[in-house]
Amino acid sequence: MSEFDVIVIGAGPAGSSAAIKLAQGGMNVLLVERGDPPGTKNVSGAVLWGDELSKVVPDWERSAPIERYVTRKEVAFLTEKSKIAISYSSQDLMERKSGKIIVRGKFDQWLARKAKDAGAMLVTGITIDKLVIDGGKVIGVMQDGDVITSDAVIVAEGANPRVLINSGLRPKLSDHDVALGIKETIKLPENVINERFNVDSKGGYASEFVLGFLDDGILSGGFLYTNRDTVSLGIVASLDRLRANGMTHSYDIMGKFEEHPFIKNLIKDGIPDEYAAHLVPEGGLASMPKLYGNGYLVTGDAAMFTFSNGMVLQGINYAITSGILAAETILENKGKISEETLSNYVNKLRNSYVLSDLYTFNGIQNVTWSDFTQKTMPKILDSVMMSMFDERGMPKKHLMQVLSAAVKSNGMKYTELISSGYRMMRKM
Repeated sequence: MSEFDVIVIGAGPAGSSAAIKLAQGGMNVLLVERGDPPGTKNVSGAVLWGDELSKVVPDWERSAPIERYVTRKEVAFLTEKSKIAISYSSQDLMERKSGKIIVRGKFDQWLARKAKDAGAMLVTGITIDKLVIDGGKVIGVMQDGDVITSDAVIVAEGANPRVLINSGLRPKLSDHDVALGIKETIKLPENVINERFNVDSKGGYASEFVLGFLDDGILSGGFLYTNRDTVSLGIVASLDRLRANGMTHSYDIMGKFEEHPFIKNLIKDGIPDEYAAHLVPEGGLASMPKLYGNGYLVTGDAAMFTFSNGMVLQGINYAITSGILAAETILENKGKISEETLSNYVNKLRNSYVLSDLYTFNGIQNVTWSDFTQKTMPKILDSVMMSMFDERGMPKKHLMQVLSAAVKSNGMKYTELISSGYRMMRKM
């Protein structure tokens, strides 16, 4: 007889959500987290979009450590001296509370406590080495030579899937599977944040950036989120471009981002409080491991469940949803766990937005990580805007003439712009 009905590896949003659902269903659950406390190894900014958590914690917003609600959302291209942005502000965003700005260190601890309160056994500071497989079936986990048995295991270990790799259930990560995320938390007084970002005490600012000013072939995005009395500032850089460059380091990119003329004033007089690095899933369907097997399921970042189309970055909601669906699959098949019964997990994912979105936007990384998006577009947009807004006493031109000149000055044919723009819009 197994020691536990289910062992959940990882007490992030996916793992804790799964543990809550399982415990509510009367299962004997062990939730294991290598961080002590949960959230200490996480670097996410972060914005939690949607209300998926209410499926397991109906009144979660009353007690969750939410920093602010997104009322200003931006997407911006940065060149060396310019910022070209799409900015959206809405009272409806505040009323709907669609985007919740959180600090993962606080949020993960809170959610893990919810799992414990629901009846799961929470053990922190423990690193699981691999899954234990006997006769082709996962029967538990191994930690420092000791075996802990269970009827099923949910793998929610995050973007660096050591357990799956060590268990022979997925290949080692390539540079195309993940990007490198760096985040710095900077302390600023709450009133200063409110004034600089034009928000009230409950409203928040969230922005993603294309860092088009970087040299030597480096590709990177950036993000900035306002917490209550801190700002989360970070980058997400292409690993294969970093490796190919060989000379540029992640801290070089972070330093240039911090010193950009349209960033440095936003964090002026701030006090650095935290600095961390983390892998970020970027490979999409091509990087996804097998999501189920005889006795195990894979959720959250470990399953590569993240979404980015250049306008919106999401992952926490996908983690929560996949964790809940994994738990539902096990609950529905209690006492008859097999590869066949657990395969219904994939059907649930397909019927949700999780796999639906990944299929709809399959290959989007070829757009978001392209030289056209990261290098050419910022320069063209900058040229167009400068031509339109700079008055030099010369005859004015129609927008199409301005655009054509900007395209030509940046070494691109107009037909190439149309073709690349069409491909980008189709994927986005």
